[in-house]
Amino acid sequence: MPDLVAMPPFAPLFGVGTESVQLRWLTVEYRTDPTVLAGLLPAPLAPTAEPLVGIWVAEFLGAGFHLPDGSVEQRPPYLQAGISVRCRRHDEVGAYPLTFFIEGLNHGTLGREIFGLPKKQARRVTLTEAGPAVTGRIVTANDIEIVTVRALATEPKATIDPIPQWFGQHFALKLIPSAEGTGYDISRLVRIPFRTSQPTGGWDGTAEVTLRPSTADPIHLLPCLEVVSARYAGIRLDIGFGTYLDHVDHIPVTGTPDWGSAAPTGR
Repeated sequence: MPDLVAMPPFAPLFGVGTESVQLRWLTVEYRTDPTVLAGLLPAPLAPTAEPLVGIWVAEFLGAGFHLPDGSVEQRPPYLQAGISVRCRRHDEVGAYPLTFFIEGLNHGTLGREIFGLPKKQARRVTLTEAGPAVTGRIVTANDIEIVTVRALATEPKATIDPIPQWFGQHFALKLIPSAEGTGYDISRLVRIPFRTSQPTGGWDGTAEVTLRPSTADPIHLLPCLEVVSARYAGIRLDIGFGTYLDHVDHIPVTGTPDWGSAAPTGR
């Protein structure tokens, strides 16, 4: 059995490796209520002077996972989106991911199980171009379109990076609940490096943000007070292995599991 093969051991879903992928990526940044943002961050993460939320929607074009034995596991194209907030850990500025949404079976397993990225299966994630406009939508498994971002190009830029600089390191929580039903076996902060290169065909623009209520995914609690930027481009993204940081004792929880109409019918 090779090293770094994921569970289950008999028939693993994926091998553990670093990711390289070409993307079609839209990011909309907006200012929000600083008090709400601060209440979502687990210590030692803390808010920065600017209370920023980043909504991103991207098409992953042929993601490749590079395994330690030199092999590469390729995935077909799929769509993914997420919401992260700007934060700091001591003197480091980065992003705390609140929730990610992904289409396609098993495409999110590595990022979730290995790094702790908060990935959920979505009913739909869309990224639609129409002339100078791009629209991103996130539709949850409960069929709620919780996020709609409509961006309009105002300034073409051949080499713009659509991924904000503060996304360069994501501070995710890796949580593994105890099999005994109380607490967590692992509750660690992980630093995950996001590196970008080769931007193509991008633009700066303006955007409108619509957030809809959902008990399971209460993104609407972070109101859009002012859109700061909207950027769209092609880009290459490389995600390296993470680094374990702090043990986390107090974990802010906001959403409540809600199966709604998608509730399973069997046991």
